[in-house]
Amino acid sequence: MLFLFVVIVALLLAIFVVTRRRRKSALSALTISQGGYAIPPTAKMVEAERQDHDEVTKLLEASIRASGLFRTEAIPGLVSKLRGGWEPFARVSTRAAFEGDEILSVEEKRALGLNTRMKYSKALIDCFDPRCLSTIEPKSVLEDMHLNAFHRVARKRDLLEIRELGVKQVRIVPLGGRDCAKIRRLKKIHDIDELPELPLPGCTAPYCLCMYEAIIPK
Repeated sequence: MLFLFVVIVALLLAIFVVTRRRRKSALSALTISQGGYAIPPTAKMVEAERQDHDEVTKLLEASIRASGLFRTEAIPGLVSKLRGGWEPFARVSTRAAFEGDEILSVEEKRALGLNTRMKYSKALIDCFDPRCLSTIEPKSVLEDMHLNAFHRVARKRDLLEIRELGVKQVRIVPLGGRDCAKIRRLKKIHDIDELPELPLPGCTAPYCLCMYEAIIPK
């Protein structure tokens, strides 16, 4: 019995030591990654990022207005909040704009027909037409619109850079396993002046993740 107890204690100590070493290694890696190895952005890069963000915001606002899911009078404030939550070279994050806001209670979510297990910002939900809330997942709807706008602008920027390199042919590459049935028929090489605009009409993905791939002559 004593032998078994000693073995168990030894195993626990070994697990503790290994876990501590892994944690210290992870912290060291994080320190190195934040220690100045990244290339600092130029003023031109920052300005291009700002221009892209302005275009993303315009496309997002157009999608919000066209959807019919939002209260018209709440749209300017919503767009302003999303615009203010942006940081250059950061990942697209719709939720970040609502961090720190008041969260709906379980009773409030139940009354609106929302999923009671999810957290919803009161400021976000107040932007939606309440008649639509029981038929959609509001956070996902807005995030998909935001990501769709972001990827449209990113593709436009990529295509501009490809043209500047003098590339004449391009392939459409679906990413993330979310390609729709229509895009599967376009997995071929296109002349750069005859590329279809993405997303294709009737795209069945939540948001288009396809990208343009330059074909470099051998």
